[in-house]
Amino acid sequence: MKSTKLIIYCLAFVIAFASTPAFSSDVVTNEKTKITIGYCPYGMLETSVMKEKKFYQKYMPNVEVEWFFGLYSVHLINNWVAGKLEFAYLGNMPSIMLQGKMKNTKWVGNAVYTKGEAGAMTVPKGSTVKNIKDLNGKTVATGIGSSHHRLLEVVQEKEGIKFNIVNQAPEVAIGNLEAGKLDGFAYWPPYIDMTTHRGIGTLVPPGNFKQYEPYVNAIWPIVVSESFAKKHPEIVKAFVKADQDLHKFMKERPDEAAQIVFKETEGKIPLEVLKGSLARYGYASNINKEQIDVMQADIDFLHSRGYLKDHFKAADWADTSFSK
Repeated sequence: MKSTKLIIYCLAFVIAFASTPAFSSDVVTNEKTKITIGYCPYGMLETSVMKEKKFYQKYMPNVEVEWFFGLYSVHLINNWVAGKLEFAYLGNMPSIMLQGKMKNTKWVGNAVYTKGEAGAMTVPKGSTVKNIKDLNGKTVATGIGSSHHRLLEVVQEKEGIKFNIVNQAPEVAIGNLEAGKLDGFAYWPPYIDMTTHRGIGTLVPPGNFKQYEPYVNAIWPIVVSESFAKKHPEIVKAFVKADQDLHKFMKERPDEAAQIVFKETEGKIPLEVLKGSLARYGYASNINKEQIDVMQADIDFLHSRGYLKDHFKAADWADTSFSK
């Protein structure tokens, strides 16, 4: 009887041991705290999937995560300046501008590593433009100071041409493209695929900027408060590890990922557009010299155009210890 009870107690202990997060081999930290993460699901589509799937829970089971929605990166930056965010998913240019202004962030992970597939030129439906060179001297809309502004500068240099680049919000530019007020339209996903889906634009062959790689490559980083990273390095490590799991999910289950983004964006972006846009994304798990050089090109661009007052080195901003 005693041996039977002992076996039962042992089995109960083993079951409890296996089911307790603190003993999980995946756990990076058992620290208890709360963090707020800023995300822009309309600009960085994959962030919706992290919010929904919560890949970080197995690595930091006792951390309460609150998500702050930003329609544009500027909303995240304003909340960062106000001290309301510990982490943020940001585009390359907004994150650089934030670091240049506040000098209190660390680049700890690569949310997305875009290459030529994420760049393209759209012309109005019925346009006689057959190639990029046909747009020499023509009016092309983008966001001045954005990643795609730099892409257009690269295209001009490589092709030996000059665009008349005008600054417009993408929603405004779509309307102007449809009205025939623009010769070209150069924005980021999902706007690239939105114009063709709605039948108001045609992609200039070959439909992307892959021929200009690696000069058009860009990192959309994960940034964290420098002070938070010093106090809670294991939480930062856990979150970056979770983002690497997100990369795997995005590549292996693209249809499910698109469905999650479709729901998060309240059906405002057609599912087929989301699938096409997500297919344009690329990922890099670790921060290495290649990514640092790519980020440095963006820093140099913003500084040379006067948008960034204080120049800095990408290598000093990056903390590669969390993504190894």
